[in-house]
Amino acid sequence: MFRRTFYISIFVLITMMFQGCMPVTKPFAPAKIEADKVLVYVYRPESFIARGNTWSLKVDGKTVSTYFINNGYIPIYADVSSENIEIELYPKHLIDLPRYDAIVLTNVKAGQTYYVKAFMEFGGTPHFELMDKAVGQKEISSSLYFEDMMK
Repeated sequence: MFRRTFYISIFVLITMMFQGCMPVTKPFAPAKIEADKVLVYVYRPESFIARGNTWSLKVDGKTVSTYFINNGYIPIYADVSSENIEIELYPKHLIDLPRYDAIVLTNVKAGQTYYVKAFMEFGGTPHFELMDKAVGQKEISSSLYFEDMMK
């Protein structure tokens, strides 16, 4: 009897532990555009390539996410004081590694929405691409928002 209770207790504890590690996800929902800010959606479409890799994102040198994964998106609000926004992509590791890629959005306008796709070429490194608004809206519609567990 003791052995059975022990195993059931261990099973319950392990299940509870892994439930705490599961990310909170939400389907894509358009964010409210603020008149004095730029809204940039950075998204990563569903892909078999590098499926398990987690990336970190920095905007203008500030980390905005440490949990950017496959089929996810992150809405980023940025000031337009310089009319340029730099978005950087880093591997998620305990040590600092060189960045994968970066994109600079130039001549951004307040109240506008931009779509940046992060993808990995087969056998290559991750890249960014600024997408047309219609294409970006279509591609991001199936993405999920993963709450950053490391914040």
